[in-house]
Amino acid sequence: MRHRGLKADPIVEARTRHRLPPSRVSPFVTGLGRFLIPAYLRLVLRIDGLDIRDPDRILQPLRDFQEGRIRLVVAFRHPYGDESQILFHAFENRLPRLARRLGRPLARRPGLRFVHGHEVALWGDPFIRWMLPRIGAVPVHHRKSDPGGLGAIRSILLDDPRPLALAPEGQVSYRSETVPRLEQGAARLGFWCARDLEKAGRTERVHILPISVHYRHETNTRMAGDMLHRLEILCGLVPSSADRPGEEPGSALHAGPGSAPSQAWRLAMRHRLAILETRLLDLAEAYYFGTGDSRDTDPGPDGPAHRQERWDALMDAALATAEQALGIEGRVLRRSSPNGPGEERIQRVYRIRETCWDRLYPEVPPDGQPALAAALLHRQAGEAWYAMRHMEFVDLAFYLDTAYLEASSENGPTFDRIVETLVNLDDLASRLMGGNISNRANPMRKRVILQPGPSLDLADRMEDFRHNPKGAVLAVTEALNQAFLDCIREVLDE
Repeated sequence: MRHRGLKADPIVEARTRHRLPPSRVSPFVTGLGRFLIPAYLRLVLRIDGLDIRDPDRILQPLRDFQEGRIRLVVAFRHPYGDESQILFHAFENRLPRLARRLGRPLARRPGLRFVHGHEVALWGDPFIRWMLPRIGAVPVHHRKSDPGGLGAIRSILLDDPRPLALAPEGQVSYRSETVPRLEQGAARLGFWCARDLEKAGRTERVHILPISVHYRHETNTRMAGDMLHRLEILCGLVPSSADRPGEEPGSALHAGPGSAPSQAWRLAMRHRLAILETRLLDLAEAYYFGTGDSRDTDPGPDGPAHRQERWDALMDAALATAEQALGIEGRVLRRSSPNGPGEERIQRVYRIRETCWDRLYPEVPPDGQPALAAALLHRQAGEAWYAMRHMEFVDLAFYLDTAYLEASSENGPTFDRIVETLVNLDDLASRLMGGNISNRANPMRKRVILQPGPSLDLADRMEDFRHNPKGAVLAVTEALNQAFLDCIREVLDE
């Protein structure tokens, strides 16, 4: 039974580890998925449409791939968590139809072979564990040596009739209009494939296709205001009557869905969200530092920069708390990255996550163990579940951008940035209460925009890779980062 105030049920006993069968594409399962995915997007994910911008940037690489001129890696942004389902629909249903409409049909349905974290098999339900390997998805570890997973991925890259699809961010990044960080896996896999092709005497080139994913939310200002009001109540903020949603005569809150929010409403929401963020900081600091329950909700004279410093200190405290509970070293060697020193934090998140899953689902199950050994495994599992709560907090806080609203427009933030920030702060409160991404709010209907960029051809960089592999991988990762930024700019300039 769930403890009062917790958003998730604590795990107090070690569980038997689930194993996925080998990944093989089942025509029956993918066909069933093609039929069901439109209803799933509409009814479950609340998505009302999908716009594919500059479709020839996707269709031409697909034609080149199908005709044997290139091998293809589809590198997609991962800001929301639903991107795999969206891309499944785009590549299985929408793109083949679009190609026919444009008069140049594809030779076959393109499909994709997705890469996913190995932990999906642990937290996923039986249906997910049944489905993923049958649509050709491949699990991989973030930190452990995984020759089996990497071997399967390299084989797909080299010979599979479907392109490989992965998120270069490595996990959900929680905001769409900036690029918080990229890992180097997409570039590294692309170069490995190019080298394998050279060794085999094959002439295909390797391309990496960037696709940026964005939501355009239905402009339901009343729903946004109500959601913020509920969150303010949850955090102990009681707004005055004039600030409560729906109580300001003539405000945009009284307009129906689809009406553009006024500048005054957007500026007021930005101010209230800054107050809410400050309140969440106060509550988290009271928990981690024992500073007391401050109710000074002034966002502060230093604004976002000061709040960011406070989040940084909280993340370090939360990570140290989890590491101490697990008995693991806190220092993680910083990898070469274009993203700066914060990369060390996310590597600590990965290590804590991996350790916790290993204790919740040990390689040697408790069944059949002597009673004392089984009891100790259960204790380890319970301690790991609570340690994971600190990790889940940092998993989201790492991607918070305290300047995200201020940077969007001098006339006030866009409605979409307001919603992204509101959902993130709601999620952060949920994680402080013991939740995880499965508790994330999905309140509003929206349309999806897929904005592809020009594909990156690795053939011209192979000489650099031969002389300086790390430098070449870093250069391609930076080029991919810039490609995503260009895609974002194209969407914002529409």
